[in-house]
Parts: sequence; structure tokens; C-alpha cells
Amino acid sequence: ITTPFPFPLVQMARTFLFIYTFALPFVLAGDIYQLGGVMPIIFFTSYGFLGLEYVAMELYDPFGDDANDFDNLGMAEIVFDDIYLTIFKNDGPRSAGKLRVRVNETLEKRGAL
Repeated sequence: ITTPFPFPLVQMARTFLFIYTFALPFVLAGDIYQLGGVMPIIFFTSYGFLGLEYVAMELYDPFGDDANDFDNLGMAEIVFDDIYLTIFKNDGPRSAGKLRVRVNETLEKRGAL
């Protein structure tokens, strides 16, 4: 997970994608009179391939601050709440409260909250 794709590989994949996308109309429409029937195929094929490229760009770094990235702190808070409930059921409210205070202090020191 920590090893990124080599940049030249990504660059060449994008180059071939755009060459393919722009060469597709000339390959599919051998005659200018067939262009009306081929245009929807070209549009949806190009839309699909370029959409997959943009999805790959978004998935390349899922743990950032972009709109489509994972909410790490939110997921951690859900896990913490589950742990508190388990401690509450097994050891009582006093132990769960002490753990909550301790975890919140640690998160505040690290600047996570």
C-alpha cells in the first residue's frame, strides 16, 4: 500500500488512453456517412475510459483532505465508541469514563481533535 506506481508508468498509461480515445472515431467510422451511428458508441466508450481514469486518480490517495477521501477521524471515533461500550458493559461506567478521558487527552495532545 505504501509503494506508489512509478510515475513513467502512469504517464504512459494516460498517454495511451488519450491516443486510444482520440483514434477511436477514425477506426470505427471508416466512412463519413456512418458517423451518426458511431457517435454514441464513441461518446460512451470515451466517457467510460476517462471516467475510470478519474476514479483511479481519486483512489490513488484515499487518506487526504479531499471531498472524496475517507473520514479517518470519524471512523476512529466510531471505533472508540464501540470500545467504550464494551468496557462499559464489562467493567462499568467508571472504567469507561476514565478511558474516554485518557483517550481524549491523548488526541488533544496530538492535535487530532
